Amino acid sequence: MADVRIQDFNENLKPDTNNDFLMTFNDGSESKTRLRDAFYAMVPDGAQTHNNIFRGANLGALTSTHIANIRNGSFHDMFIGDYFSINGSSYVIADINYKKGHGDTTPLGNHLLLMPTDWSKTPTQTLAPDGKTTHYMNDTDTTAGGFAGSKLYKTYLPQIQQKLEADFGNHLLNFREIISTHVDDSGAPDQVEWRDTKVMIPSETMIYGTMGNGNNKNGLWYNVGDDATQLALMRLNSEERNFHRQAIWLRDIHSASEFVYADTGGNACWNSASSLWYGVRAFFLIG
Repeated sequence: MADVRIQDFNENLKPDTNNDFLMTFNDGSESKTRLRDAFYAMVPDGAQTHNNIFRGANLGALTSTHIANIRNGSFHDMFIGDYFSINGSSYVIADINYKKGHGDTTPLGNHLLLMPTDWSKTPTQTLAPDGKTTHYMNDTDTTAGGFAGSKLYKTYLPQIQQKLEADFGNHLLNFREIISTHVDDSGAPDQVEWRDTKVMIPSETMIYGTMGNGNNKNGLWYNVGDDATQLALMRLNSEERNFHRQAIWLRDIHSASEFVYADTGGNACWNSASSLWYGVRAFFLIG
């Protein structure tokens, strides 16, 4: 059927941001369905489907509708790669319900796992490396005390949390995380604790889906904890493994003096804990 206009079916000519339609014809009759409605008819709401679709849309500011659709488990109109724009920062959906049911106390309910689209920020600085002064992991080349003993854990994560609390208020969730607290003589972590947190940096597994450079002589648990699968964002868009920027620290311990990092090419590597060349891209949960 050629040269058919929407207005021929008595539609409003006024431009509309949702004015994309699917027209069907059957024995002289016609019907119209918005493409958005047709899409949701084929892709139902819920974590299982939305966690396997990369979209990359700007969701704008976080609203009460977003929160309601997170809490009810529908995650309506929220997909991997979509991002919120809040107080001059952008936060991308990296996974949906990644830590649901996790923890050693009350299991977590429905949530989004977010990361900044570039670097994490504190109230006063952006945690990008400058190659001169940015000793984010440690001031010296040591992994003593595990990740819990690092400068990044003790100094920078609390500062990142302050920024996130300002941006998300009580929608920023507390969760339980396995943190290494000691390393043996070979530099392998051998003690951990469950700790409360509202922000954490990724493990190697969360970025790559596998362990490669963490010293796991005493078992994967001491580096990975219960973050044992790859984030959907990294699985669906491999460019996110270095997010088009410089390298980022990971919390896995490689030796008595080195931590693991994700490099500028998206590869897993390791270097001295005091290296100046790696920035911080932390994750957190909202709901």
